[in-house]
Amino acid sequence: MKTFLTACTLSILVGAATAQPMVTAESSRYLIIAMGPENSFGGQPGVGQALNANNFELGANKAPVPAPSSFGPGLLGNVPNIPLNAMTVPSGICGDGNIAITNPRGRYNLQDVGVYADLGIRTAASRTFADAGTQNSFFNDPNMFPNTFTSTGFTNPGVNRNTGGFGAVVNPGAAVQSTRMDANNFAGVTGNVNFNPLLSELASARTAINALAGTTVLNVSGSGGTVNSHTTINLNPGLNVIDIVTGGNDFKIENSNFVIDGPADAKAIFRLASSSNMLVSNANILVGNGGIGMCDVLFFTDRQSNNQHFNFSNTVLNGVAFWSLGLAGGEININNAQGCVQLVADKVNLNDVRFCSCGFNIPTPGTAALLGAGLLVISRRRRTAA
Repeated sequence: MKTFLTACTLSILVGAATAQPMVTAESSRYLIIAMGPENSFGGQPGVGQALNANNFELGANKAPVPAPSSFGPGLLGNVPNIPLNAMTVPSGICGDGNIAITNPRGRYNLQDVGVYADLGIRTAASRTFADAGTQNSFFNDPNMFPNTFTSTGFTNPGVNRNTGGFGAVVNPGAAVQSTRMDANNFAGVTGNVNFNPLLSELASARTAINALAGTTVLNVSGSGGTVNSHTTINLNPGLNVIDIVTGGNDFKIENSNFVIDGPADAKAIFRLASSSNMLVSNANILVGNGGIGMCDVLFFTDRQSNNQHFNFSNTVLNGVAFWSLGLAGGEININNAQGCVQLVADKVNLNDVRFCSCGFNIPTPGTAALLGAGLLVISRRRRTAA
């Protein structure tokens, strides 16, 4: 079983308000952090299942990009081609699909999912309580459930970044049965984990991010909060704190590529307004290939509501993290997607996804222009037919 690493390394930020070190040592270990209880508990509203995932894989992306329907999730033709100024989307087993269910009354349910990871699923509750009915899901299956895939490179070099290859479906019966994750086996599942260090880290992150001085504004209020043409955001060196202004609307990215690029020391925190959700449909959010890393872009909200703060359908997400830290029942809902992400919310609902982990890393002290002002350069180009 061949694996690759996304090379997200530990880093530190001194919070502007608290002047206390904030690290990502705990949070960067996880692809998914789901924090909500099944029913109201400890001051948090109930969310039902904190994680519900159906179909394909976590910690792997064994498919072409964008994936055709024969490999799932059927993105080819439903999203724009990956542009040449974007970083290549990894294809294969990355082995970093770790999951944290952090509430003592939190539960999860996996249906037909392959998990490739070192920690696997870790739960604050016991394994028997936390599992809400997992079926046909396997942990580090050597037969590569749910499918094999061998990349053969770009199908149209210089035109798009779609990846070709070949492989075969691996059905549940063909998987190694000792790797089953259901209640009869619990492969890769660890219960009764103490998540206080992780939760403390996220609480510090929430405080520090809210206290950061904004360096620029992404104002899309003139278009009703919608980006629907190919857009590249060129970051300044250092930390770019970008406040998204939508005029009271949701922030929408539709039918286009949204590329975030910058030099090797550039990082970006996009802060959603307290009244806005982020909605993506038939569009891609990608880091560029100008030097920026795969763990340097975060979309952040601490909205105090229990609706879907991030709702994505038909998308390739590569090198971006999405955090909802309001602890009020906020949800990340994603249908038909692949790439490299990190998802943090009270509730995470996934259908037909293939994800590796790209956890956001906080910049180290002394990073150039950490809180420096500067103009964010945004370029847009007219969409062309694929």
